[in-house]
Amino acid sequence: MAKKTEEQEIIIGVTRMQEPTNRSANEKNNKKAKSKNKKKKNQQKAQKKNNTSKRKVPPKVVSQEEQEKIIKKRKRVIFALKYGALSILFITLILCAMFSPLFNIKTIEVQGNEKVTESEIISLSQIQIEQNTFQLNKRKIKKQIKQNAYIGKVKISRKLPSTLIIQVEERKPTYLLEYAGAYVYVDKQGYFLEIAQEKLEIPVLQGAITEVSEFSVGNRLCTEDLETLSLVAQIMEVAEINELSNLITRIDISKPKNIKLIFEKQEKTAYLGDNTNLNTKILTIKSILEKEEGKAGEIFVNIDLNKENAVFRERV
Repeated sequence: MAKKTEEQEIIIGVTRMQEPTNRSANEKNNKKAKSKNKKKKNQQKAQKKNNTSKRKVPPKVVSQEEQEKIIKKRKRVIFALKYGALSILFITLILCAMFSPLFNIKTIEVQGNEKVTESEIISLSQIQIEQNTFQLNKRKIKKQIKQNAYIGKVKISRKLPSTLIIQVEERKPTYLLEYAGAYVYVDKQGYFLEIAQEKLEIPVLQGAITEVSEFSVGNRLCTEDLETLSLVAQIMEVAEINELSNLITRIDISKPKNIKLIFEKQEKTAYLGDNTNLNTKILTIKSILEKEEGKAGEIFVNIDLNKENAVFRERV
């Protein structure tokens, strides 16, 4: 019995030894199966993902209006880039020129001057030789030159690399105002150019209402006189066309609606009235001057010459 028991125990022991071995193999097989299943699932997921990514996405439809907006936007960007690049290049060139001795002024030319001398204009400009031509303030220079009342317009230009040209347009005396035994020279725009003793061969304006205190070089006639002067300019233009302007020595503007033309050498005064039918009136005055030569008197054309005849009244 004892021997049998030992055998049983041995058998039993062997059986107990085999159980863990079988269980370990099963677990190992299970793990392999799970690993295969997991790998298979991962492969299926990857395949599904690939299939999804391979699906064609329908293209987005863009309207013509949106296309035009996109094109315009691109053009604006391109323009901005080009403009920016050109601006930088331009600024760089200017800075180089402003500090380069190549563009220092060596010569100053003055053009268009008759009354005002070249040296006076250069002196008024305050431009210095060897000053960089691109560092000049043109507006300031023009203002300085115009301090001379005879200078009406100024143009400044460069003749690179080193010459500066000053072109001026002078005002010309057109009328005279009598003042304290002298004469104030007035141009066609009413500027006072000079006060001098010399009487020029141009008409004297009588009856101006501008205050004598305003008779200063560089000033102008008052507003009312300037308005009347525009009428006088029209009269003188027509008189010049009809070769009569050189005979007019005085113009009375005290009554703008009845301007008087005075011919001192012919000893006659013409009452012109307003500026209507100017050509007819001037021709009529010219005809009477020729017809009544040598007779002092007054000519009346301040009427409607289509209905009435001009009148010459001889002075007794």
